[in-house]
Amino acid sequence: MKTNINLKTLIILFSIFLSASVFAQSDYEMVQSYKMRHQQIEETIKNASALVDLTSIESDIATLRRDFEAKKSILDKSLYPDDFETSLEKLSMTLELRKGDFTQIDVLQTEVVTLTGEVDRLNKQNTELINQIQTLEAQRNKDVQTIAKLEKLVSNLKASLLKRDELVYSMIDSLIPKLSGDISALTQQDKAKIYSEAEKNNVLLNVKKSIRDNNRFIEVTSLKPADLVDVKKKQQDFISLWQKVGPKLVDIYAGKADKTQELKDIDNLFSVWKSNLQKEAWNSIREEFALNNINLQTFTNGNEFTDVINRFINDEIKFYGTKSKVASEQTYFLFANSTWFKSISPEWIPYLIDNKLLTVEQKDKIEKQISEWKSTLYPPNLTWLYVLLAVIILATGGYFLMRRRGNKTPPVDVTKE
Repeated sequence: MKTNINLKTLIILFSIFLSASVFAQSDYEMVQSYKMRHQQIEETIKNASALVDLTSIESDIATLRRDFEAKKSILDKSLYPDDFETSLEKLSMTLELRKGDFTQIDVLQTEVVTLTGEVDRLNKQNTELINQIQTLEAQRNKDVQTIAKLEKLVSNLKASLLKRDELVYSMIDSLIPKLSGDISALTQQDKAKIYSEAEKNNVLLNVKKSIRDNNRFIEVTSLKPADLVDVKKKQQDFISLWQKVGPKLVDIYAGKADKTQELKDIDNLFSVWKSNLQKEAWNSIREEFALNNINLQTFTNGNEFTDVINRFINDEIKFYGTKSKVASEQTYFLFANSTWFKSISPEWIPYLIDNKLLTVEQKDKIEKQISEWKSTLYPPNLTWLYVLLAVIILATGGYFLMRRRGNKTPPVDVTKE
C-alpha cells in the first residue's frame, strides 16, 4: 500500500515537471518567434529599394503587436534592455525614417532632372565662349573694338562658369544626402540607389567638365589679381565640397574600375587647377611686360621671377652705351614707368606677397636694381657739389687767415719810456 502511494507521488511530480518543461519550452519558442519576425520586418525596411516597398510594413507591425500582446510580460523580461513596447516603437521609427529617405530622394531627383538640363546648356555655352575667347586673344592688341569684345566675352564666361558650377554643387548635394554620415552604415541597396542616380545624371562627368572648363578659362584669358582672388575662392569652395564627398564616392563606386579611375582623374584635375592658378599669375605678369615690348624669359615662382628681372636689368646696365642713349632710356621708361610702377608694383606685388609667391625682400631687391639702373642712365648733376666744395674751401681758408692775423701781437715801443 505504501509502495503504491509513493509511486503515485512520483507520477504526479513527474507530470508537474514535464508540464513545467513544456511550458518553459513553449515560452522560449514564443520569444524566439517574436525576435525572428521582428528581425524580418527590420530587414524588409532596410532592404526596401523604393517607397512602394514600405506600404505593407505598417500592417505587419500591427499584426506583430496583436499576435504577441498577450505574452507582453514574458517578452518584457526576455528583450532586455528593451521591452515589448520599446521594440515595436523602434520598428515604427525605423519605418518612418526610411520613408523620409525615399520622399527626400524623390523630391531631389525631380530637382536634379531640371539641374541636369541647365548644366548641359551651360556646358555648351561655355565651350562656345572659350573658343571665341581663344580666337580673340591672338588679336587682343589689334584694335579697341576687338579688346572690348574680348572683355565682354570674358565677363560672360565668368558669369556662365559660376552659374554652372553652382548647379553642379547643387547636383552633388541633392544626389548624395546620406553621404554626410557613416558610409559603412549604408546597405548595398542604398549604395546601388546612389550609384544609379549619380550615373543617370552624369555627376562625375559634370564635375570633370566643370574643373576642365575652369582650367581652360585660366589658360585662354589674361587675368588681373582681383580675378585670381575670385577664382581661388571658387576653387577652394569646390575642393572643400569634393573632399567631403569624393572619398565616400570611392566606396559607392567600389568594384567598378572605370569609375574608380574617373574619381582619380577628378583628383588630378584639381591638382592641375591649383597649379594653373599659380602659373596664371606669373604668365599675366610676363604679359604685362610684353604689352610694353619688354620680353622676359619664362618664370614660374618668386625666385625665378627675381632672377629674370635682375638679369634683364643687369644686362641693360652692363651693355649701356652699345645702343643709343635714346633707345636705352626708352627701354627703362617702358620697364619702370609704364610697367613696374604702373601695374606690377601696385597691383601684382601685393597679390604675390599675400599668397606667399614672393617675399618682401625679393621685391626690395628688384627695386634696388631699378634704382641703380636709373642712376646709370641719369647720373646726378654734381655741379652744385663742386660749388659747395669751393665755398667750403674758401670759407675754411678765410677762417684760418683771420685767426692767423688775430694772433699777431703789435711790437712794444720802448723809446717812449
